[in-house]
Amino acid sequence: MAVVKATFTIPEELLKRLEKVPAGKRSLLVAKAIKRELDRKSLAEDLKKLKHRTVWKEKDHPDLVSPDDFSRYRPAKSRVTG
Repeated sequence: MAVVKATFTIPEELLKRLEKVPAGKRSLLVAKAIKRELDRKSLAEDLKKLKHRTVWKEKDHPDLVSPDDFSRYRPAKSRVTG
């Protein structure tokens, strides 16, 4: 992947916090943060598009109708016991 230099404006207090990160790791930190936020926004938009759509149809999953059906597919250690 090509790497380019970018210039942008951020709040002063955020820059002060960023300057505490070692110089060789700042760009990686900023790139990861930007990617995470852009991925989150993209996912949120995708979920909004699906908001009023039925994605689960019982006719497509006749083996997963009751709670007992689901418990067979859930790993035992994730089950809540009580």
